[in-house]
Amino acid sequence: MNITFKQLEAFLFSARSGSFSAAATALHTTQSAVSKRVAEIERMCGAAVLHRTPRGLELTQTGRQLMPLAVEAQKLLVRIEHEVSDERTLRGTFRIGVTELTALTWLTRLIDRIQALHPKLMLEPIVDAGLKLFDGLEDNTIDLAIMPGTFWGERYRTVRVGQVEDLWVASPQLGIPDRPLKPEEFAHYPMLEQSKGAAKNRFYAAWRAEHGFRFNQVFATNSTTVLRELTIGGLGISQLALDYVRTDIEEGRLRIIESDPMPPPMVYSAVYRIDSFSVALARISQLAVETCDFTLRANRS
Repeated sequence: MNITFKQLEAFLFSARSGSFSAAATALHTTQSAVSKRVAEIERMCGAAVLHRTPRGLELTQTGRQLMPLAVEAQKLLVRIEHEVSDERTLRGTFRIGVTELTALTWLTRLIDRIQALHPKLMLEPIVDAGLKLFDGLEDNTIDLAIMPGTFWGERYRTVRVGQVEDLWVASPQLGIPDRPLKPEEFAHYPMLEQSKGAAKNRFYAAWRAEHGFRFNQVFATNSTTVLRELTIGGLGISQLALDYVRTDIEEGRLRIIESDPMPPPMVYSAVYRIDSFSVALARISQLAVETCDFTLRANRS
């Protein structure tokens, strides 16, 4: 018997995702290649390792015996890559999900740095709301997401990348009192928020509920750029990253609205599946920590 790492990898990812197609997406290959590798294992074992059912792939008795060995094989492969391989040989294409704020500020710098240090390591950026990015992690259509939040479950590795002061801001023309507003007073003013899919909302939901913030008139948008423009236009109060709107504040288009209490900083993390077994994702996370800078917005108006 001569089972290869690639065959075990195909089996492992197929078993965990319940689908050859999902495994193929995660491994950046074709469905036929994955199913062929699993079939080769079955031929060498003389027994099926996966049942094909209407609900998806399920482990057979032989598959359950093979599973922990496949996990150990993947861990060994990652260890070999980490301890023996030259870091410059990191290669492959990885789908990196980011929220719009990151895309508007330091994403380009991160890609440039990765290409300079690891020319065979390619990123495919995906820009979306944080909770949709997490859905992509769940179904293996995204390899790593950079988004607000500090914990996304036991199955995910979370690396703190940076943080932003996410403050209440509004146009001076709204005439909001120049004093800290109580949480209940926010109900007197129109509010502008990001759509429900934003991880930012999940990050602040418990804090707002704890302190009794109440919003009556709410307009939601999935675009940070649009949110800024609507706020400058005087349509309501929004919560935006201070670094992103600092020039707008300095030039009088926006002003900080103080509250009692003020919002805590919003933490951004690089999140990826623990079972991805990838040295490259750990390296991308490290470079994200070193590169993160929400003041890098290039085009201010």
